[in-house]
Parts: sequence; C-alpha cells; structure tokens
Amino acid sequence: MTVNKAILVGRLGADPEISKTNTDSTFVKLSLATNEVYNDKSGERQERTQWHKVIVWSDKLAQMIGKYYKKGDTVAVEGQIENRAYEQDGVKRYISEVVVPRYGGSVKLILTNNKPKSSDNKQEHDEGPISQAKKEIDEANIPF
Repeated sequence: MTVNKAILVGRLGADPEISKTNTDSTFVKLSLATNEVYNDKSGERQERTQWHKVIVWSDKLAQMIGKYYKKGDTVAVEGQIENRAYEQDGVKRYISEVVVPRYGGSVKLILTNNKPKSSDNKQEHDEGPISQAKKEIDEANIPF
C-alpha cells in the first residue's frame, strides 16, 4: 500500500488566483507559507519560512476560496504532492505542488477571533462573510 498525503497549515501569501481550463473547469492557485522555529547550534532562535504552491481542482470550492479567502488568512490544506516538469526557454524545469483533487482533500479557513470578550464573558459571534463562507463550505459536504 502507498500513501501520498500532504497536510499543511499556514498563511496565504497572496490573494487566491482563480483560473479556468480550456474545458471551462475552474481551479484556484494558492501560495501558502509555513513557518518552522528552531534553535541553531549556538542556541539562537531561528525562523524559516517555506512556500508551497497549492492547486485546488473543484469548481465550487475554487469559487468559494476566490470569493472569501484573502492574503494573510490562516488556511489548512489536505491534498497530495504532485511533481511535474515543463520546459521554459529551452530549460527543463521541475515543480512540486500540493494538489487538492476534485473528489478528495480539503481546504479550510481557520478563523481566529482576536476580539476581546464582552463584559458578561460571552464570546461575540462574527456573522460576516467569512463565517458565512465557513458555513457554506461545511454544508457543501466536502469533498465535492
């Protein structure tokens, strides 16, 4: 048995890029940054950022992401790693991407509520477009 599964949680480095194929299928490209914090040999704290290309192949999910997700949002992605090669200016280039297929994987917006609690210790609920998007995504029963 073999498994090809990638799970990433990071921040979007740019707004999502929605595109269409020649057959009119919608997909979205994400640029996702993950950070690793570690101590180097001298004990000094270091931070390393890794950038990941993510492709989401689901019309409904791509449209939802394009509408509600923005640069800086924290996102959890579950997909598979795919490697491909292409030629540019006579030079063969290689690329690795995390691909969320049409019928598998997921992309979830992680909502962080930094609002102060009200005086009666009840958490205020945000019913804005991001909360609505989360509800719609949950109701869509992902994967599509």
